Amino acid sequence: MLNDIRSLIKSNGMYNNKSKKSTKPQEISYKRVQSYMMWMIERYGDYSAKSLLQKANLLFKEDTQFNQTALDYLIEHEIIDDARYAKRLTMSLAESKIGPNKIKEKLYAKGFQSATINDCINELETTEDDYFDKALALKIRKFGEEPISDIKLKQKALRHLTATKGFSYSIANKAITYTPDEE
Repeated sequence: MLNDIRSLIKSNGMYNNKSKKSTKPQEISYKRVQSYMMWMIERYGDYSAKSLLQKANLLFKEDTQFNQTALDYLIEHEIIDDARYAKRLTMSLAESKIGPNKIKEKLYAKGFQSATINDCINELETTEDDYFDKALALKIRKFGEEPISDIKLKQKALRHLTATKGFSYSIANKAITYTPDEE
């Protein structure tokens, strides 16, 4: 895919290694906006369509008429695909020690549509037991193996597992009150 992007840049005449930075402002054109978007993807990797459009709107704030058409071109040629990027990001986040709510929060921050986020979360092959195991591991690491009986410490642990790590209340409460003898 990276070679496709480079060849597309070269074929459009947008790739020039020997250019010097000029001090005068450049004219905003469709090719310049498209070249900027391609450069961002090539340099920094995948972007959601929304975040790439926001970056282009910031840079080309004097004239934003070409931003959406350049983005549409990239989407049409499947250089930008929100569903593909969201799935890959969801799988990566699922491997870390966070719950489904935190995964959703991180995907929302990237600018994905809620339908795309829900599809990605539903495709996860993670069960309640997997989330419980993650929550229990975090609880043990931070608060020890014994069940928490102190109310203030219990509230702190619940807040940590629900708000910070994104686990549901039921899973967090189960992890906090879990005793190793229950098995």
